[in-house]
Amino acid sequence: MAADRAGRMTAAGAARAVHGEWTKLRTVPGQLWTVVSLTGAMVAFTALIAASAEEGQSGVLAPTALSLSGVYLAQTAAALVAIAVVCGEYPRMIRTTLAANPRRTTVFLAKAAVTATAVLAAALPAVLGSLAAGRAVLSGPSEASGSSGFPQLPLASAELWRATLGTVVYLLLVALLSVGVALVVRHAAAAVGAVMALLYGPYLATLIITMPEHVLHRVQKFSPMTAGLAVQTTTGPGTAPLAPWTGIAVLAAYAGGALVVGWAVLRRRDA
Repeated sequence: MAADRAGRMTAAGAARAVHGEWTKLRTVPGQLWTVVSLTGAMVAFTALIAASAEEGQSGVLAPTALSLSGVYLAQTAAALVAIAVVCGEYPRMIRTTLAANPRRTTVFLAKAAVTATAVLAAALPAVLGSLAAGRAVLSGPSEASGSSGFPQLPLASAELWRATLGTVVYLLLVALLSVGVALVVRHAAAAVGAVMALLYGPYLATLIITMPEHVLHRVQKFSPMTAGLAVQTTTGPGTAPLAPWTGIAVLAAYAGGALVVGWAVLRRRDA
């Protein structure tokens, strides 16, 4: 009986924590619009990139990757959602949250769950809309090259849907990575800077710094963005010299590590 009662109390506490985090997210207009912007930004950016693509670019980005290229902007929105959920309470409101929910692990799980749900709800239509917009633009005549458009994988292709669903997973992992970083940093601007540096920094370094090919490949293999986006590979080497799901596993390791460190910091550090 005592164990059942404790279990019910724990479940009730978890439900209250999730409800509280969700209420904070949906009642702050800026945070809610950030969630919505993930979808719009990805579709619009994909259409823009696809419209400016020339046939020669297909050797760098396959048509499927071009149709999902809005992920480069959408990941910023996913990170902002996660950081807002975590850092919106610091430095004052977090004391109230922890007083209402003394179990810090429950608070941690609630923040991660609400972030994951919100980003997933926005990422699914974002990626599907991006794919539809990109395919529509790339299948039409190209003004730049005068061609009849890029060849597309059939809709029944397993590679196409692996790249598509893998992009949804990528955005979800970026959001969870951002949750962990934000819990460690506890300051919105600093968390945004840290996540953006982690995602874009290694890629920009490969563009600016001349490095041997084996060093370049090593950077790509262990960078969260270029490794994770290997899931979009359908032809050629893709964005990194990694198998698609191996690249996602690298990003998952980053996200998992950040969450573990963030959880430990939340448990041990004073509010």
